[in-house]
Amino acid sequence: MTTITAKTIPAPVKGQKDSSTAGFTCLDRAFASHEADPRFRGPDYLADIFLPPRIKFIFGLPGVWKLFYRWYIPRGSYEYVLARTRFMDEVFINALNDAFTQIAVLGAGFDTRALRFQYQNNGTKIFELDQPGTQKPKLEIYQRKGVTLPKELTFLPADFKNQCLEDILISGGFQPGQKNLFLWEGVTMYLTAEAVDQTLKTIHRLSAKGSLVAFDYIYASVLRHEGRYDDESKFESTIAKTGEKWTFGIEEGQIVPFLTSRGFEPLSVFLTADIERLYLTAEDGTLFGHANGTHCLVLAAVQ
Repeated sequence: MTTITAKTIPAPVKGQKDSSTAGFTCLDRAFASHEADPRFRGPDYLADIFLPPRIKFIFGLPGVWKLFYRWYIPRGSYEYVLARTRFMDEVFINALNDAFTQIAVLGAGFDTRALRFQYQNNGTKIFELDQPGTQKPKLEIYQRKGVTLPKELTFLPADFKNQCLEDILISGGFQPGQKNLFLWEGVTMYLTAEAVDQTLKTIHRLSAKGSLVAFDYIYASVLRHEGRYDDESKFESTIAKTGEKWTFGIEEGQIVPFLTSRGFEPLSVFLTADIERLYLTAEDGTLFGHANGTHCLVLAAVQ
């Protein structure tokens, strides 16, 4: 175990800022970890440490923050983030239990899995990649809070627009040809089609057969503003306020050929009904809430 030092903190890139959507995801996870019903309580108990005291005060007023979500957040997005966190947690834990050599978290944001599951890690190296504008404040908070980080964890500042992903990974100590897991959570919809393809090519090139990638995506129809799903327009306006924009989607029913044509075997594809059944429904059939229909979850293996 090593305590974070100032040398670990990357220098900011000129003109680069933190990701507002990463902050909203962190907020969702923190709120979810305070759900009264333990059956639906979010697993990210460390998300709180990234929030200012004025936000944490709301945790004692569940009616207030739930009212906030009802009025300002697109329907089903909070429930979806809770489900996605559970899904990605499962994939991460399974990779540790199966002794994967390396886990790379692409666009890590305020991810805490390396800390939350450190005692289940028997030597898997973990690499967190993100733009310095997001990674720097995260590491500063760890430092300020006196957080001790696992020795297996490496932070790699990444200027994704101007740097090659493969170069970033290898220069940071990532070993090609190993059994790897890539977590790609809440990222693809903000990329270009070319960037998505290049990332998948890099994952395939750097990984042994049987390596995994877990990611989520939106339907391409959302980008065409077809209005098939609840609150599509609210999603667009909410994201626009952060200065970001959805730019990539996959046509409904096309995820399997999309993956197989790129050298991946789809292992799990969870649509809205699957997400609700697996992650938002209790054993007695109680449904916590409906997930937004715009997103899907995927786990695929390198062929």
